[in-house]
Amino acid sequence: MNPVPSTRPTRQTRTKRRPGRRALLSSVAAAVTSMTLALAPAPANAITTPGVVGYTAAAAPSCVSYMVEGVCFFLRCKLTFCWIETSIKISHYVPDVVVSTYNDPLMHPWADLGTLVATTLTAAGSSIIGRTLDSSAGGLDTPSAMTNYKSADAIGNPAGALAAMVAGGSVSMPTTLTIPSVTELAKFPTQELPNIGRQWASVPKDIANTVASDAKKMLEAPAQMLESLQTIMKSIQGLGQVIKIAETVQQIQGGLEGFQQLGSMVSGATGGSMLFCPGGATLFGLHIQTEIDAPFWRGVLPLEMLYPQSWVPGLGEVGSGYTQTWGPTYPRTGEIIQSHPVKASAVLAERIASIIYKSAQPHIYTKVEPPSGSHVYFGGRGHQWQMLHPRPASSCLTFGGNDSLSLTTFGDGQTDPADGYAWNLWQHYICCQRRGIFLFSVP
Repeated sequence: MNPVPSTRPTRQTRTKRRPGRRALLSSVAAAVTSMTLALAPAPANAITTPGVVGYTAAAAPSCVSYMVEGVCFFLRCKLTFCWIETSIKISHYVPDVVVSTYNDPLMHPWADLGTLVATTLTAAGSSIIGRTLDSSAGGLDTPSAMTNYKSADAIGNPAGALAAMVAGGSVSMPTTLTIPSVTELAKFPTQELPNIGRQWASVPKDIANTVASDAKKMLEAPAQMLESLQTIMKSIQGLGQVIKIAETVQQIQGGLEGFQQLGSMVSGATGGSMLFCPGGATLFGLHIQTEIDAPFWRGVLPLEMLYPQSWVPGLGEVGSGYTQTWGPTYPRTGEIIQSHPVKASAVLAERIASIIYKSAQPHIYTKVEPPSGSHVYFGGRGHQWQMLHPRPASSCLTFGGNDSLSLTTFGDGQTDPADGYAWNLWQHYICCQRRGIFLFSVP
């Protein structure tokens, strides 16, 4: 297979909390934690699948933030008459995916599942770009080094099945893990490329004609870029690879059965009125893996450089203000200028999140999207993060806090010798159960 030619440009109403929910969630989390952590002890240098489930449950009281938002109205009809039905509009966070960043596939922070996925897909990524993938080109070699490079992936958190179970759904246990397809990537030329052009319309012309002149040329004459894109898509379509994960799934089978029992307990304790919004991630779903996304994550085909956020300082930053100490969300590649390894991982995790929750992005991924059948969704208020490795946290936070004037910085005391980090992404959802034809909601 011929390597893909590189065309890299130069870059110079008031809400009310339900009473008693926190205490109930604490009881549920304590039961799940003791149950799942007993399934298999996590090694000291990495987290395992039972550990992911257990630490997620332990953080639930802090991270879920369950709230009643209002009421939804639906129209129900029979042959001769119609009537109005209602359901409660609620909001909360769901542990959708685990985002991991690492340098070496063999040192993946998610020991049993992540290592299997990363090592398997490294060869596939090499075949796509026509050359051997190294171990992410290394990380920080010295304390004074600035350029950091990591691979990353986003895998559906099995604990996220709790929301679907409590909401009355069923969960089927997969035995294989399918690699992402080119479905979203194929939409890029017709959906996202025009959107990028509209974004450039708001950028001052002097900037567009100077520092971003290469990006402008690619937009004005995209033939070579689209030809390379077609070559990559054909390469990926020929892979058709699946990864067997039956052994990993078996480790948490008992834990998920316990989740089902706890879901029934929660519904019974609340008179069947405790609703949950099912999350958008699939159980053990591989939503992105940058070894298979190597043409774009490694900048071989630099479509990320088409975005104005990749050129204009202050656009798409993690944090706000010119004194922030984190880094840019764009370009969404594995390279970042950041001396602190924990902050570097956090910024790359934000880049992954900005890809998998959108359509038609220039990457090989599977979009995280909530089911549309049994619930009506109203968007959400972003996401928050929980560290799972190297130091599991029992609460959630958002990245981007300005600590430029502080004596300490985010991530101090949390660095990993292997430079591998795992983060739980808790996505915020607002929804109500569907009772018929949706009419409106209040508020």
